[in-house]
Amino acid sequence: MTHLVLSRVLDEFFDLRFIKFLLVGGVNTFSCTFFAFLCLYILPDANIAFIIGYVLSNILAYILNSIFVFPCSLSWSRYLKFALSYVPNFLCENLVVAVCYNLMGIPPVISYLLAAIIAVFVTYLCVKYFAFGVKKHD
Repeated sequence: MTHLVLSRVLDEFFDLRFIKFLLVGGVNTFSCTFFAFLCLYILPDANIAFIIGYVLSNILAYILNSIFVFPCSLSWSRYLKFALSYVPNFLCENLVVAVCYNLMGIPPVISYLLAAIIAVFVTYLCVKYFAFGVKKHD
């Protein structure tokens, strides 16, 4: 039973598609910061600049995922599903931070990093199956 579960986990996450997803995520992280930084030149508020940067990087992430990770045509309905796929990410990250920091006393930065690492797997599954509709056997 344990061998079967481990085999399924390895099949799900350790393939070329997941590696591409991680690379797009790296581009997304950089682009969010870059777009937010550019927005600071025209907006006086760093929070609003970050939100705009986040939205722009999310659009770029959708396009890159559609081209390189889960090849398909772009559509508004798929983009909406893609954006909604990040809700579980947000919830997962907040839960991990609450448990690690508030309950276990792990330092904040370590808690944030653990949350981000764990949430990547949740987000990948949401994006893969919900946003892009990949079938289990693909």
